[in-house]
Amino acid sequence: MKKIRLTFVRMGWLFSMAVPLWAMSGTVKDIPVTTSSKEAMQYVRQGLALMDQGDGQKAKNLFTKAIGKDPKLAIAYILRSNTADSPKEFADNLKMAKDHLTGASDWERMYYDFYATYLTSDWNQRLDIAKKIAAKFPEAARPQVDLGYTYLDGNDVTQARDAFQKAVKLNPGWTGGYYALFRTYLFNDPKDFKMAEQNATKVTMLAPSSPGAEIALGDCYRAENDLMKAKDAYSKAISLDPTMAEAYYKRGHANTFLGNYDEAKQDYRDGGKHDDNMTMSNQFVGLTYLYSGDYQGALKWFSDLASKADASGDSPDKIRIAKMNYYETYANIALHYNDADRLKEAISWMEPVSMQIGSDVGTREAALNQKGNILYWQSLLEALQGNYDLAKGKAEEIKTTLEPIQDPTKLMNYEFAMGYIHMREQHYAEAVQDFEKSNLNNIYNKYWLAKAYERSDRKSMANNLFDEIATYNFNDNGYALIRSEVKEKLAMSR
Repeated sequence: MKKIRLTFVRMGWLFSMAVPLWAMSGTVKDIPVTTSSKEAMQYVRQGLALMDQGDGQKAKNLFTKAIGKDPKLAIAYILRSNTADSPKEFADNLKMAKDHLTGASDWERMYYDFYATYLTSDWNQRLDIAKKIAAKFPEAARPQVDLGYTYLDGNDVTQARDAFQKAVKLNPGWTGGYYALFRTYLFNDPKDFKMAEQNATKVTMLAPSSPGAEIALGDCYRAENDLMKAKDAYSKAISLDPTMAEAYYKRGHANTFLGNYDEAKQDYRDGGKHDDNMTMSNQFVGLTYLYSGDYQGALKWFSDLASKADASGDSPDKIRIAKMNYYETYANIALHYNDADRLKEAISWMEPVSMQIGSDVGTREAALNQKGNILYWQSLLEALQGNYDLAKGKAEEIKTTLEPIQDPTKLMNYEFAMGYIHMREQHYAEAVQDFEKSNLNNIYNKYWLAKAYERSDRKSMANNLFDEIATYNFNDNGYALIRSEVKEKLAMSR
């Protein structure tokens, strides 16, 4: 539905099997690890390798061990921020890194500045820093991957792919460039699933014992609608590392789309046993209710989870993130099923939690993003209730609130809200224009764009999108709400 404007990101996929090469050649070809502790350096290298394999949990443990051996190792704090489970944890790690930048290399100091832009939501500065790192270290592949992902943050897919291709040319024996290409061909328009599979296969060739590589290949098979082949790939990933939570979650997705809901729930629960907390496990189990058509059961599930979150034993900041996940899923369900009372209830739950999350980060921009998030939901609620002028007023407040944010994609939620308002008003041509400017990497947004095309007599464009949506096969609350409906719609039209 919306582009979630987080004040932190897990960027584990930016890092891949780092082995510092500068000492041998005199040329910096990968990120240095400035430490006198050989053990700390080894832990960082191992953590980077695991990050590349998609195992942020184990990588986090290794970065923590590195810090134990060298508490002043700034790069370890920076990298550990990638594995953060909450905005506060992300911000706290960066603060520790900042306190220990003395003596760090240019690259490490620039990396701190790069990451800090997520605290201030300053994409323009992030892009500038990414370009400077790439220019300062022209023979290194990693800065090109960082630059490519920064372009993706700004929705520039063409330049992102060019940067990823350059990374491959600079270091064809490194998995990072191929993995980045796999992701963008899989998830960013224009998609090319065969190209995604080709690059994922290259990752498996370079890292044959990596469960993360098998997961990448399974994701490609899912995109190609070969769910049994995807399930086999995820099972292989589990055999390679039976303690990797993500592998169970991914097999659960394959089982969900195959209609094996009991097996899916077991996979999700098994994944939770190996995760740092149960939030993702709980979330995915709850979505099986939606896929099986029981939205009332889903509402109860997420309401109950939120009410029990305080007793989970997690830290307060992680509990807030769990609650927001549950509340926003509850709100999505209520909106989709036109339940204004429950949507209003969800917003009342979300608002104080959202504001505290912004406060946890401690920057003005984080607080503004959270305020914009609540205004977004309030705008949708007013539209659902038929109060279109009030809805538009709340939407305009989003624009005003986010005006200081330096991010070219900051108004994607505003565009979706305006599209939804125009759909409710039956102004379908205007709705098309709005939805086309929203985050179309989000499948739920594409669903609404397809509906707007359909209502404005652009049937062929609508059907093309509905065909794409029907076999999307990637699990989130938006897709859980629409998958069965779209499949039934296409079956009836043929």
